[in-house]
Amino acid sequence: MTSRVVSMDAAFAVLGVAPVDGVAAARAAFRARVKRLHPDVTPPTTATLAELARIVAAMDYIRAHAPVCLEIEISAAQAARGLTRTLRHGDKPLLVRIPAGTRDGTDLAAVGEERISVTIRVQAQGETAAPARPDFPDAADLDAFMHEFSRPSVTTRLARWIREAQSAA
Repeated sequence: MTSRVVSMDAAFAVLGVAPVDGVAAARAAFRARVKRLHPDVTPPTTATLAELARIVAAMDYIRAHAPVCLEIEISAAQAARGLTRTLRHGDKPLLVRIPAGTRDGTDLAAVGEERISVTIRVQAQGETAAPARPDFPDAADLDAFMHEFSRPSVTTRLARWIREAQSAA
């Protein structure tokens, strides 16, 4: 039986850190406790394995539900007229719509991802920046984004294959 963690507060409590300490502190506490409870170090008993399952479940919950904060740097001209940007978080493509008149430090949510916050950094007029990007996503970025969210699941493809086979028979 594995223990279920149902809130961020409970997950942090299982790891012995406060939620204000952040994900990095939770990760460090997780690693320290796993090293101490691992079956290679501590003889596996019902109690130690149950405790190990609790801390693994807590860290899994934190990884799945912790908010993510990213930053985008844009020019003052782009902030004045607004734009759409694509970016990646891990292997996941994200789309961010930056409205006209956006100010430095504005926090926006990625399209369809309420737990991913994007902070907009607007450069001053005289600052030199990375090479200017177009105000709209390029075709490859947009195609990758659309492919990620529109491709059918494995189950859908299997069901389609079965239907096609039945109709051909």
